Amino acid sequence: MKILVDCAGARIGGAKRLLNEFDLYLQDRRLPELRVIGRDRVLTAPWLLRRERPGDRYDRSLALNNVSFALTGRERRVLIHGPQHFLRMDEVRALGLRIGPAVHAQAPVVWAAMRRADHIFVPSTSMAERVLRIMPAARDRVVVAFNPVTPPDPAMLRVRSDERRERDAGAGTVDFLCPIIITPHKLMARRLRAGLGALDILAGPPHHIDATITVTGRADLIEDPAVAHHPRLRLVREHPATTIIDMMIRCDAIFFPAELESFGYPMAEGRMMGVPVVALDTAHNREIAGPALVGYEREAAEEIAAALHAALEVDLKPDQDNPFDRGPYFDLLLGEGAAG
Repeated sequence: MKILVDCAGARIGGAKRLLNEFDLYLQDRRLPELRVIGRDRVLTAPWLLRRERPGDRYDRSLALNNVSFALTGRERRVLIHGPQHFLRMDEVRALGLRIGPAVHAQAPVVWAAMRRADHIFVPSTSMAERVLRIMPAARDRVVVAFNPVTPPDPAMLRVRSDERRERDAGAGTVDFLCPIIITPHKLMARRLRAGLGALDILAGPPHHIDATITVTGRADLIEDPAVAHHPRLRLVREHPATTIIDMMIRCDAIFFPAELESFGYPMAEGRMMGVPVVALDTAHNREIAGPALVGYEREAAEEIAAALHAALEVDLKPDQDNPFDRGPYFDLLLGEGAAG
């Protein structure tokens, strides 16, 4: 069984985390007939044309980057994880120019390529609903499979637990980590403004909690200077996934206010580490974060403050069932016969 896998475009964020998991999977498997292409490549039109001429015939092709192979592979598979290509009209109107013309131009290409796929994998039920709204006839081809998450070493988690107890015993500053890539469509200025308002509430009576929000972004990406330079906001720029994991282990809770997500790696990672995740109480977030979710109904400072405070009180253990196991996940994507 000769298999071709394209991973072009996986340089940052969730796509890079997925590729890291794929590399770990390949270390555990002997797949001599599997060829991976696209590393360090940007997903462009010239690349999409070039990858259709791989030089060999393949029994199966798998695109990990939203755009299915059109011709290569007797059987074609694709992982769809770009909600911006499957927006509802109300979302298009609400986001306006925050979704660039290039994204709107890409969407028909993604849809057309998807129609060529024999199997369409999505990382959540909400993403399946978006795909099926565009292509209802694909219902029997769409498979929901959570992205893989490898939990940290248990010893690291014990260190986190010890550090948290020490911090609780003292009067140190509480840290809520917001591990997110700031882009215009995520409306982070507005969402951070609400989160910082929540911290101001916690700082007053009756709680008197001194807290900060640590964001993996830069001030120049936040439209409102008052938010970007707020004294309770700590901006630490983007970091590799391994560094983000270390920050998650040591934070008091994860603050993940994003809405337009196909998966949301920080929510799944919080679940696997036993770190509370403060986010909107939606069906999508409940599916991914599971018992780690400490939800709020509305994006209002008062409700977020209540959820942040509740997150500090919750006694959460790492999820032992691991619904994000990388072995079964990539076995599914690659299909029967992948190991020869």
